[in-house]
Amino acid sequence: MNKLLIICGPTATGKTDLALKLAEKFNGELVSADSRQIYKGMDIGTGKLIKNEDVEVKKEEGRWIVDSIIIHLYDLIKPNESFTLYDFQQKAYSVIEEIEKKKKLPILVGGTGLYIRSVVDGLKIPKAPPDLNLRRKLAEKTPGRLYDELKKVDPKTASVIDQHNQRRLIRALEVYHLTGKPISSLKGKFEVEFGSLFVGLVSPRHILYQRTDQRIEKWVAEGFLEEVKKLKEEYSFKLPALTSLGYRQLGMFLDGSLPYEEAIRRIKFDHHNYIRRQMTWFKKEKRIDWFDITDKDYPKSVESFVASWLS
Repeated sequence: MNKLLIICGPTATGKTDLALKLAEKFNGELVSADSRQIYKGMDIGTGKLIKNEDVEVKKEEGRWIVDSIIIHLYDLIKPNESFTLYDFQQKAYSVIEEIEKKKKLPILVGGTGLYIRSVVDGLKIPKAPPDLNLRRKLAEKTPGRLYDELKKVDPKTASVIDQHNQRRLIRALEVYHLTGKPISSLKGKFEVEFGSLFVGLVSPRHILYQRTDQRIEKWVAEGFLEEVKKLKEEYSFKLPALTSLGYRQLGMFLDGSLPYEEAIRRIKFDHHNYIRRQMTWFKKEKRIDWFDITDKDYPKSVESFVASWLS
């Protein structure tokens, strides 16, 4: 049976850094399971950007190569293009098959729980193309109103979704309207042939908040505002992709509707909320073995754990 290593957990736990080290150690390649890293031009605010003089990064269509380690499913589409959960699942299966043909270990890494589950459990996902008329009608509503509607038809998804992410709210409602079934009711369509190992990274919540705040300050220093300005020149900030965490708040600052300091404060606060929702989702996944990143020896512990699984 082919093996699939999953590195998961909330934001700011160092999942990608660990996955890169494991890929080097065990001859692997990464597959990003992040709902925003698929977008071109959205590098800093999605945590893709790697600024390190000792690291060589080569960007290619649909993937980055970091010191010879491939990260698949970066930069797949533009922010104004559509990409569904079904699209992600099929792309992920395609690159995992490609990795396996090279006799390498696929490492699925990210914090979007539904993306991970769609691959590992072979979820039956509606293939229905986006309903543009329905999307236009839904896009006229505020994220708050969309969230209230989703709570009525799919409270399970509403409990873990980013209630400010208009794109995901619209898609969840769209799936319900097109199929009559909530996303949370999706069941396995086929038996996936993976021997999977879940490695979860976590720490006390106040540490996660501190790390997230420091990460956001680093983004700002690395040019996050300039990234948002460039996107604003090319795209409407009503696009669902650009209403996501960080981009929405800095877009409001550039519009003059929010002071800069308040925009940064909200970015941090909303990331804290996002961490809570991520942990709500991941705590329900009983297959995860958790490692506390405040333990300085945790990388060695994970390495030994993975080596034992592979042997």
